[in-house]
Amino acid sequence: MSDTQPDRNPAGDPPPIEQQREELAETVDALAAKLDVPARVNTAASETAQTAKVKAEENRTTLIGVAVAAVLAIGAVIVVKRRRS
Repeated sequence: MSDTQPDRNPAGDPPPIEQQREELAETVDALAAKLDVPARVNTAASETAQTAKVKAEENRTTLIGVAVAAVLAIGAVIVVKRRRS
C-alpha cells in the first residue's frame, strides 16, 4: 500500500476543456479584482467609514462630554476676553 493518492488521470491526459475553462475564468476574475483599484479603494473607504461610525456610536457619551467641554472652554474664553476689555 502507498500513502499517496492514486493519480486520477493515469494516462496523463489533460483535464477536460470545461474544467480548464472554469479554472481560467476563476483566475481571470481574481486578477481583475486585484487590478480594479478604484473598487478596492471604495471598499476600503466604506469599511473605514463603517468602523468610524461603529466607534462613534460606542463612544457616544464620550463624544458628548468632549463637545460640552469644548463649548464650555469657548464660553470661558469669551467671558475672559469681555472682562478684560
